[in-house]
Amino acid sequence: MANHTFAVTTALCHADLFTGMQTTLARRGRELWSAACYCAILIWINVYIARDFFAAHTAHMHSMHGFWIAMAKRAGSGWFHPTWWPYWDCGIPFEAAYQPLVPALTAAWVALGSIPHDQAFGCVSGFFYCLAPISLFAMGWTLTRQAGTTFMAALFYSLTSITQLILPDGRFRLDEVWHARRLYITAVWDETPHLAALSLLPLAILCIVLALQRRSRIWSLGAAAVVALMAATSAFGPVDTVIAAICLVFVLPRESWRTNALRIAGIGAFGYLMAVGMVPLSVWVAIQDSAQYSPEERWSLGSVTAVAVVLVGWTVLHHVLKRSTKDWRVHFLVLFAWLMSSIPFTWDILGRRFMPQPGRYKLELELALALPIALGIRWLMQKLPASVRRAAILLMLALAAEQIVTFRQLEKAYLAPQDVTTTVEYRAASWVEHNLPGQRVLFPGSVAQWANAFAGTLQFSGGPWSQATNRSQQFAQADILFAAGPKISEISLIWLKAYGVSAVGVSAPDSKEFWKPYADPSKFDALPVLWSDQGVTIRKVPLRTASLSHVVADDAIVPRRPRNPEDVGDVRKYVAALDDPSLPVATLDWKDNNHIRIETTAAPGQVISVQVGYHPGWHATVNGERREICKDGLGLMWLRPDCHGACEINLAYGGGLELWVSRMVSYGAIAALVVMFGVAILRRLRRGSAVYSTSQATFP
Repeated sequence: MANHTFAVTTALCHADLFTGMQTTLARRGRELWSAACYCAILIWINVYIARDFFAAHTAHMHSMHGFWIAMAKRAGSGWFHPTWWPYWDCGIPFEAAYQPLVPALTAAWVALGSIPHDQAFGCVSGFFYCLAPISLFAMGWTLTRQAGTTFMAALFYSLTSITQLILPDGRFRLDEVWHARRLYITAVWDETPHLAALSLLPLAILCIVLALQRRSRIWSLGAAAVVALMAATSAFGPVDTVIAAICLVFVLPRESWRTNALRIAGIGAFGYLMAVGMVPLSVWVAIQDSAQYSPEERWSLGSVTAVAVVLVGWTVLHHVLKRSTKDWRVHFLVLFAWLMSSIPFTWDILGRRFMPQPGRYKLELELALALPIALGIRWLMQKLPASVRRAAILLMLALAAEQIVTFRQLEKAYLAPQDVTTTVEYRAASWVEHNLPGQRVLFPGSVAQWANAFAGTLQFSGGPWSQATNRSQQFAQADILFAAGPKISEISLIWLKAYGVSAVGVSAPDSKEFWKPYADPSKFDALPVLWSDQGVTIRKVPLRTASLSHVVADDAIVPRRPRNPEDVGDVRKYVAALDDPSLPVATLDWKDNNHIRIETTAAPGQVISVQVGYHPGWHATVNGERREICKDGLGLMWLRPDCHGACEINLAYGGGLELWVSRMVSYGAIAALVVMFGVAILRRLRRGSAVYSTSQATFP
């Protein structure tokens, strides 16, 4: 009897448990269905708005689109092994050109779809434009399980520009909140890599939170993979991740803060190890170095004040939130929004900065504010009568419908087709490629940004100032473009000759070239005109030879970097040696990006100057024997041939120790990710199989 009673009781318990499981599964099914519907609506809205991104590219020449198109078009095998990039700033390592994810995806899109590079870049831009609100919704819904509120946040982010209301780009106007700022700076300006990193940020936050809450290896590995992609996309990616990580460590349970901090640090370190092959430490050093040399970017006492303002705001918000709610998610979202807002706020309002390029963090601010605003609106609407709530929802839907139509019209205007062959950027680059092949040219402004999207021209400029590796070249470029005065014409010509520039492009104040960077474009008026169109004139620089290699006396090498525009005595002496007709001529031929061949004759006491950017990854042989390559004060290469008579010099670029170690570490980390992810999935499948077998045995 007792056994029978026990069996009946057990069966009833099992029945109740089974009924509870059914109810839970049904509720979760409804939640998933609701979230899937909301997600589908968001996808439709953003794809409807952004669909012209996937058509023919419009070639907005005042953008940096040509910059990433050039990388995608000319990288070759640089994605897989060390490659020299000869096209910008007298030659730089490919890794120093820019973070590679957007150009790599563009190149992959070309390979898969057999479409032009400019159209492929538009497809990549459109993809990340649509991904940002979707990833925001995925993060918000997973954390809060409030599908409607999170949908409202993602819709608000998709169809408004809240930063134009609180930190406007120009004059304040109330209606600017409806401006399509994110669409404009993606379609017309140059924020695709930045937006790409930002669109991955909610996914990184989500994976990190799940990794901390569940102590799950799969989520930790997923978070590391997303962090790696962000690091390979833009310098903003790692900064955004660190800010989010600080907020998470601060709001999650105090008793676990040390464990959480260590796990987040491990995720970040593993993520960077996967990306280090394409974004080595030297790139971050160059970024930091560029910021320190820029008066507008370096730290000052005002930066300390800005940090103090941030800490005061953080402390006040923390105490207010601690008293008003115990929900860590609300704490995180508000503190994250505060940190993101403080970067542009301290610059726009207080005139003080503590981060480089603070105004560009408005893009992050729009995303960070979306969820807190939606949660606040939800809280207010819950206090309203049902009829008022329904009327408010109807108003929101009407405004959303208007915005969808408005954004679609704006997108069509921004991305209207344009014949790129009519632009001065295309015409100038094409003319130089056909008439000055293999010669180095200084292009102005937007022509420099787009030239290598159209032609394989070697440029004196063209690279990103924010991570330039040759500081001497950057100083010389600044003198040529921005300096003015009675001696600047002579000094500019000295710089051009010293860096082997055969022709200089000058844009007039009324030219079609957008940036018009010259402070005094008339300083080159004495040079012969080679080509002129739409206000841009290409003038000939008087060189003895257009070759980028020269035989000079060893005491003619520039020993140190000039400290100011007047300190060009050593450079003048070097230029005089280049113009000396008594010295032998040296020919330089590029076999490919990584190999150079030089032929000349030399005598004792003479050296070979190579007007290509110095890097320890270059190696040289002279008549088959190894020679050391040295760096001069211009940031260029030179070597002692130690030959009497004919010299055959071969230069080969292998990347150097840092890059090879970085690539091996990166490949090893990616392989480890794949293996660990596979093992984790197999373990989970086995566990699930074991649970299923147990349930079958328990509930026959």
